[in-house]
Amino acid sequence: MGVKVEDQKETVGNQNEVLTVEQIKSRVGKGWALIKNPVYDGCIFLKGELLFHSTDEDEAYEALRVMRKEHRVLFKHFVERDPNVAYLFGFRTL
Repeated sequence: MGVKVEDQKETVGNQNEVLTVEQIKSRVGKGWALIKNPVYDGCIFLKGELLFHSTDEDEAYEALRVMRKEHRVLFKHFVERDPNVAYLFGFRTL
């Protein structure tokens, strides 16, 4: 199940547009995102260029495999968090 570059759900109309984390969340919803040129304040992600997003995890990992050859990207999952659960997060820019 390979996702070809021409078949990817690239985000339309945002090429070279830097978005804040809140703007990205509003476009992605509960899903996976590939973000080019991520900007951090310490270890907190602030903004970047949204390259791709999908609610399908396999599709997102395939897009990461293809796109990381051309771009340095942040692979991030946006999800509502349960306040009663402790989460450990690791961020990796590939």
